[in-house]
Amino acid sequence: MKKWFPTTILTATLILTAQPIQAATFTDVPPTHWAQIAIDTISSRGLINGYPDGTYRLNEPVTRAQAAKVVALAINAKPTATFKPSFQDVSPAHGAYDHIRALTELGIFTDGEKFHPNEPLTRAQMAKILTLGYKITVDDNDLIKFQDVIKLNQNYGYITTLAELGITTTLPGGMYKPNDIVSRAHMAAFIDRTTKFDLEREKGVIYYDKARRMYMDKSKPDPMPPVINDLDNALKTIDLINEKRKQLGIKELIHDTDLSAIAKAKAQDMANNNYFNHKSPTYGTIDKMLNTLNYKWTAYGENMARGYIAPESVVKEWVTSPNHRANIENNKFTQIGSGYATDAKGKTYWVHLYVSK
Repeated sequence: MKKWFPTTILTATLILTAQPIQAATFTDVPPTHWAQIAIDTISSRGLINGYPDGTYRLNEPVTRAQAAKVVALAINAKPTATFKPSFQDVSPAHGAYDHIRALTELGIFTDGEKFHPNEPLTRAQMAKILTLGYKITVDDNDLIKFQDVIKLNQNYGYITTLAELGITTTLPGGMYKPNDIVSRAHMAAFIDRTTKFDLEREKGVIYYDKARRMYMDKSKPDPMPPVINDLDNALKTIDLINEKRKQLGIKELIHDTDLSAIAKAKAQDMANNNYFNHKSPTYGTIDKMLNTLNYKWTAYGENMARGYIAPESVVKEWVTSPNHRANIENNKFTQIGSGYATDAKGKTYWVHLYVSK
């Protein structure tokens, strides 16, 4: 497991020291600030201190190089003597070179021509490096979802995993804002929460239950995973559509999980924004949505419904409507995606996407 013995490094913008020290008192961090305890904890471990003028600069962005230093020190990651990354924009003279090298060797950063050390770290990137750095198990139970993070997002699993563990405290169903920049205040909070999780896991208080595909905390009442009715309902409608096509001698549609992620996003968007239309105020028309999310298609169809409780009732309504039935029985469509969502008042929204590739 991880040990907390960081090496000694000093830069002009981010001071990192190996010696345990008393938590610094930063002139711009009031005792009432939400991240004050986390900042004190991190600084007392010597992971991140302030600037020569005595400030911490709460809202200043954390760069990718600075984040590499903090995480590498936190997990005691050190590179082997022979590993050399391919980055052309990070020389051995760079203050964070060995930390970047260590995390790249571990596969936390992708090796390549550019590292972009001075670019601000995004919230999505932060989720990835913490999840991989602390070796947190990522599963696909989707107990928590966000409006602006769909499964096609390459960091989807990392983001939802941190949310399930409470490392990110964004409310489920809200906006995670994956492209927003991580501030120094947020970085301290994320590192502090992840470290606490890791220490509890090391002690055996928190463990991963493979059968239930979730982390369990022995110090808390045993939670039962919520029933994911939206997924069950969405999948049931696909089965019903394929039963209908089979009866008509039409080839069954292939369930495309990427297409279902898009259908789910559309259904959730209607629930969140109280509209019922093929054109979304968020994503635009379906063809635009498919193109924006890099989904390849040659033809598409969309069926929608709202207010129906059971999968059987919504499919029955579609089958009795000529326009909706035309999509269901179109033998040129090969893929299907299904999405289901409910709004705050419990009103249901159903979306089927049919695609030819």
